[in-house]
Amino acid sequence: MKHSFQIFTIVAILMMVVPDVFIFWRYVMPLGAWWMVGYALVSLWTVWTLVVMTTWCLGPVRSMRVFFSTFLMVVMTKLLFALSAPLVGWKVALILVIALAMAFAYGFVFGYRRLKVREVECASPDVPESFDGYRIMQVSDLHLGSFSRHPEFITKVVDTALAQHCDVVLFTGDLMNFSPDEIVPYFGTLSRLTAPDGLFSVMGNHDYVGGHANKVRDLQRQMGWRLLDNAHHVVRRGTDAIALVGVENMGNGPFVRKGDLAKALGALPKGMFKVLLSHDPSHWRREVLGSSDVQLTLSGHTHGAQLCVGRFSPAWLTYHEWGGAYHSDGRMLYVSLGIGGTVPFRLGPWPEINVITLRRKYPSSENQSSASQS
Repeated sequence: MKHSFQIFTIVAILMMVVPDVFIFWRYVMPLGAWWMVGYALVSLWTVWTLVVMTTWCLGPVRSMRVFFSTFLMVVMTKLLFALSAPLVGWKVALILVIALAMAFAYGFVFGYRRLKVREVECASPDVPESFDGYRIMQVSDLHLGSFSRHPEFITKVVDTALAQHCDVVLFTGDLMNFSPDEIVPYFGTLSRLTAPDGLFSVMGNHDYVGGHANKVRDLQRQMGWRLLDNAHHVVRRGTDAIALVGVENMGNGPFVRKGDLAKALGALPKGMFKVLLSHDPSHWRREVLGSSDVQLTLSGHTHGAQLCVGRFSPAWLTYHEWGGAYHSDGRMLYVSLGIGGTVPFRLGPWPEINVITLRRKYPSSENQSSASQS
């Protein structure tokens, strides 16, 4: 993760500097001194915003939002202009830049509230007959601090989730951004989120920020949520049963790693169908596949980088599995794109809730020997 962050930093600096120098030399200098001064001032303002303001002058929430919005609206548009202008001319390139800026604006104003319901099936010979057709609602990465200006969106999320009539609700972490105070305004709304077999949750990396983990746990319990802190719960249908297993966050690099998979599994019998809640999808490849027989793992965390064009997302630079369903040797990982994010922006990876239906049969991809995205 540290290596990936260093690469990202270098790439980000090159994306900011190289297009800026090229545009200044190729298109601004021929226009004369006043244009050169004006363009230089804009570039200096961008550097000031990205480096000085977000490092020393703003709090963590505003810093991330200012950095992200400036990077998209200024740096990315300059990069597009620098790449396209030599090929199609500066007038067409300018039109493309305006279109991109409008798309980004949509992501900041509307995209982060464009809720979707994604449905997928998980088929396995280990699914008991009584659980064939069992519907799991996965909700992930609420990041409640993102919706202070639109609290009604969380009501929409809960109402939409309840309308799916699932058997159980599983929350895969990141209830808050930076403070448990973000949770309090939604206490009543989130208390309504339940299902016949209950609501079970695990901790995400943001839920530990500032040493507030115990407060986050207390609020979840007060809402009627059952935390699976390195623990499991058995759901029964007559003589059939499946296990819901949860681990605390198991992240890479700077993210907290408190999960204990062996403890969470306990003495559950081998071959019993198990659904694992693990916030960070990197845990699946790193430990779950090699050290357990868990058939279905549910994760979140990546948000699809909140930016995606087709099947390409910057999340791919850090995570092998960043959004959707993945299969390996008849086992499945589903990575939810989640609901919120520290920055209220989404373009492509729209906020989503996920319905996973269990089926007693082999999936079509059962014979794949390596993880692949579906």
